Amino acid sequence: MLKFNSIENGEIFTRDFRPFAKNNEIIFPNFGEEIVAIYGPNGTGKTSLIKVLYGAKGTKVKFEFDGNTYTSGSTVFHVINDQNNRNIIVGETKDFLLGENIKREFELQKLLADARVSIIGDIVSKLKANHSIAAMSSPLLTLLSDAEIAEIVKDIVNSKSKGSKFETEVIITKFTAIPLVYQDISEEQQTMLAFLKSDYTSKESIIQQIENLAKKAVVAQPQVHEIEENTEAIKILDRFHKDQCIVCDSEDIDWAALLSAKTDNRTKVIEALDKDVQTLIQRIIALVPENDPFNIKTRLLEAVSAGDKSIIDTLVADITTIKKMFDRQVMNELATVFHGSDMPDKLAEYQKLLEEKPEITEEDMLYIEEIINNSMSKKLTLERDDKKNLRITLSNSEFLGKTREELPLSTGEQNFLSLTFEFLKAKNSPCPIVIIDDPISSFDSIYKNKVVYAIVKMLHHKKRIVLTHNTDLLRLLDGQYKRCYKLYLLNNTEGEENGFIPLNNKEQDMLISLEKLLAAFRGAIFNHINDVNLFLISLIPFMRGYANIIDNETLTDRLTQVMHGYKNEKVDIAKAYIELFGNKDGKIPDTYKVSVPEILTKTVDGVNILDNTHYPLLDKTLRHSFTYLFLRLLVEKKLVEKFSIDTNQHKQLGQIINVAYPDENDSIQIRNRIRLTSKKTLINEFNHFEGNLSIFQPAIDITDHALGKERTDIVTFVSSL
Repeated sequence: MLKFNSIENGEIFTRDFRPFAKNNEIIFPNFGEEIVAIYGPNGTGKTSLIKVLYGAKGTKVKFEFDGNTYTSGSTVFHVINDQNNRNIIVGETKDFLLGENIKREFELQKLLADARVSIIGDIVSKLKANHSIAAMSSPLLTLLSDAEIAEIVKDIVNSKSKGSKFETEVIITKFTAIPLVYQDISEEQQTMLAFLKSDYTSKESIIQQIENLAKKAVVAQPQVHEIEENTEAIKILDRFHKDQCIVCDSEDIDWAALLSAKTDNRTKVIEALDKDVQTLIQRIIALVPENDPFNIKTRLLEAVSAGDKSIIDTLVADITTIKKMFDRQVMNELATVFHGSDMPDKLAEYQKLLEEKPEITEEDMLYIEEIINNSMSKKLTLERDDKKNLRITLSNSEFLGKTREELPLSTGEQNFLSLTFEFLKAKNSPCPIVIIDDPISSFDSIYKNKVVYAIVKMLHHKKRIVLTHNTDLLRLLDGQYKRCYKLYLLNNTEGEENGFIPLNNKEQDMLISLEKLLAAFRGAIFNHINDVNLFLISLIPFMRGYANIIDNETLTDRLTQVMHGYKNEKVDIAKAYIELFGNKDGKIPDTYKVSVPEILTKTVDGVNILDNTHYPLLDKTLRHSFTYLFLRLLVEKKLVEKFSIDTNQHKQLGQIINVAYPDENDSIQIRNRIRLTSKKTLINEFNHFEGNLSIFQPAIDITDHALGKERTDIVTFVSSL
């Protein structure tokens, strides 16, 4: 049971809804399908009720369900809006057709994709500017201690790939898992870091050569310092070509002979070195700057001169320390990439949506094949890929991302597709109750049947509340599964009985089944008639319509005599009823003759035509039917008499009104003509049942308040003529 204690939506609902104490319970059938149908004509507040249930801004609700009290319906009600509120979505076809959650899925996809491009660009920029990593081939990438991170970074800085080898989820997961570790780096270490980055990216990296040298034995070469000395002397002699020493000012030196001697000596010393050392020494002497922060030249020469490998090992250890600092710098940079970004949160939301989305089960696929595809001109294919992304194709073409103009479906097909996808979502929703607003509006009979089938069969594991103003829906529901629903009438009119008014099984059956209605007129109703004369008068229009349907022309003509205000013949309506429905236990008098003037002396004010404890809706219906007939007769009689209208030529009420007020240029006549023809109670369909034998329709569509107001307006108008 669902029990409401309060329903508020501005001033839309009457005071009876807050607090809500009467007609405030909705009881689901405890057999077969758990469906409740709530019938309410336009303007009753069905859409406003929907807004309350899903917690729209400015609404309040308090209700009890399954022993719990709620002040929000978000966890209880899964709402499927009507066509207008469901489909007014500006954007791509996917938004228009797929509903809220799936729409959000694609929104998140786009947000993550756009944010990924920005983040990747930011990473590339920072790695280049701050860490000298500008390409996937950068040797500096080998210094990263985490091989997986290194591979991701390598792909990110690849100008062609831009990280495409790795999913956004992987990048976010890996980078956010990197610990942020503070480093206290001295000015000297900063200098070493700069040297490391500069040297390591060089094709002839000295550091890498030293690291290779550290793997080998070092043989003592005391003369190794002479290589540097001779090199510098050679540079000076070769540059200046002077017989005077530029250092000590000695005269008459043979600079050419001296140059040759220095060159020979350097060559001799180099040739004495190990081959690996030869090349390295020459490069170091030539390339290492004077301000080398690692003091590589001095330390290497000392190591070779003394044959002390520990000096090289110490040098390599110092370099390794700086390499670790570099590694940490880069890792810290990556660890902060997503600081201040909502990408991780958006990813988490996206992943949750994917987890909550329905799997395409065999049942769902059959539903798609049998219900959707068989109802459209184009074939729809729906599946999830291995990453749980939804893919939809229409006639083997990509379906999503197209504009509406590009979609090869009619408006009706689009609306149907939208609704059926909403059913799929509702089927898998955690909410126990599905609210469906006006599901068959604007659909043809084929679509209506399929929609109702889906409500009954596709959602059979859910409790369902269907709001409608269409009695066709009620009949279709019953056609799918006998008595699968309980019917309530929603009323929301100040001064009347308001709330969810339940119908008993008898009246529910009579409302949707002409067979059941006629059976009641032939039997059960006889024991519950309070005023037999008013009962017979109120049924004159229905009896005339039924007589016409069964081709009883004589009876149709007789009853017509009390269906027009300009007639005066007496008609035996008791005999007419007996002829149509019989007279069980003699409850109907053998004869009851009545004429239009006599009918116009009657009233149903304060009268219960039937016992309203057994037939409350039918009693209301008969009082309404009497009023429709009364007002019609009154207007016709008065207009014909007032304007001497020839009823042989102008028999119908519409014709009579037009003849009474024919002037298209007279504002008063125009106003009077419109005033009468616009009244609901005077519309032919409410007095002529040949085309629709649903006797209840007018009574459930017009409130007592509205009917009373129209009666007052019409009687006042007629009295003024």
